[in-house]
Amino acid sequence: MKVAHSSRSIDIAKGWSGDVVFAGRNLSTGRTIRWQAEKSTATASCIKLQILVALMSEVEKGTQSLERLITVNATDIVSGSGVLKHLSSGLTMSLRDLATLMIILSDNSATHIVIDLLGLDTINNVVSEIGLTSTRLLNRFDAVSTAEDFLTMLTAIAEGRLISARVSQSIREIMSRQFYIDLLPRKLSFNPYAKDRGTHPELTVAGKTGFVSGFRGDAVIVERRGITIVMTAFASGDDLSFLPDNAVARFMGDLGEALFADLTSG
Repeated sequence: MKVAHSSRSIDIAKGWSGDVVFAGRNLSTGRTIRWQAEKSTATASCIKLQILVALMSEVEKGTQSLERLITVNATDIVSGSGVLKHLSSGLTMSLRDLATLMIILSDNSATHIVIDLLGLDTINNVVSEIGLTSTRLLNRFDAVSTAEDFLTMLTAIAEGRLISARVSQSIREIMSRQFYIDLLPRKLSFNPYAKDRGTHPELTVAGKTGFVSGFRGDAVIVERRGITIVMTAFASGDDLSFLPDNAVARFMGDLGEALFADLTSG
């Protein structure tokens, strides 16, 4: 496997005023670029991807069903990102739909329902089983991981070997509906409405973001002309806002553009 030691993306990371860790890989060539990838980091909502993996693992074992109907009660609603908090109490939906909301809109209420259904121990056991040695969900809100662990997981999903080919495809399909695309893919030529208009997109994105005040994280699978790139990054900075032009978000866009170029050049 080719590992790059110098690149524009690393130069951008070195110039960033806050903390940043990242890793990326071109699955066609094996070219891999890392920056502090084994350093432990918070994940914000990116950990919801591992929660989805744990759920799909239990579905594969037959202990859970994505068609199971769940009633969302007032006691299930929590603050933060998502849409369930804006809907009527007593709404019934499938576990599949809750899992989808957990990923594409980072719905905190849906996430907590899934966590309570599976249990922290089950989630962390699956995380260990798939080889993520530095990742752990500490409680309903907090988790730690590394860019290296996320790179390992994204690679396995993209190559169709995370748990099974069917599970990998199901996870990637949900990730492909991601609503938030303003971080690593921010400056890539991605049209999220191409399929809706009956056209084949030149570039596709499947991912999971995470954001809290002063922190942004992203984990994406990008495909263009048959070349698959996996990228993940976690960055913090002084801009505590949630504005579209947040400085950390803009930095993530610059980093994603440079990392994608580094991995596809030559």
